[in-house]
Amino acid sequence: MVVALRIGIISDTHGSLPASVHQAFDGCGHILHAGDIGSQAVLDELEAIAPLTAVLGNCDRSGYRTLAGSVKGMERFDLDGLRFLMMHRPEDLAAHYRGLLMARQMPRAKAPVPLPQVCVHGHTHVRASRTENSCLIICPGSATRPRDRLAAAVAILTVENAKVSDLQFVELGKFCQIV
Repeated sequence: MVVALRIGIISDTHGSLPASVHQAFDGCGHILHAGDIGSQAVLDELEAIAPLTAVLGNCDRSGYRTLAGSVKGMERFDLDGLRFLMMHRPEDLAAHYRGLLMARQMPRAKAPVPLPQVCVHGHTHVRASRTENSCLIICPGSATRPRDRLAAAVAILTVENAKVSDLQFVELGKFCQIV
């Protein structure tokens, strides 16, 4: 029997976590936070739901130095047989991915790093997904400060047999911004 892994994906919480995130991530076996976390309390609350992998965002670097000890600017990891790459800013993610592609083409390359199958970023506050070079690129939008007149949102990625079987964006409500 194949057991699916549900992965909750969140970004740009900026120090607060809407209560509706708990319901959205119910049943998730892992959570990814793509930066602009805002406080250790957000990480603690997410870790109470499921194991967590997080990266620093541009706002975390300047205003929340306490996160820097436990959270990095980039994470490469495997979950349920899939290779992930996560960074906050999409342009940094794209540059890193291009670097991985170029390294694979070097004539004397020694055992190149395997390419990620899923890339996750935040920063834009606009939920989106697309596939490039056989890599699924996901931005969950912002859980607290959405842009483009969209509702606050998170994403749920479902993995079965080391393959993505589903991706859903879950709206948290248009008025989730916490001031």
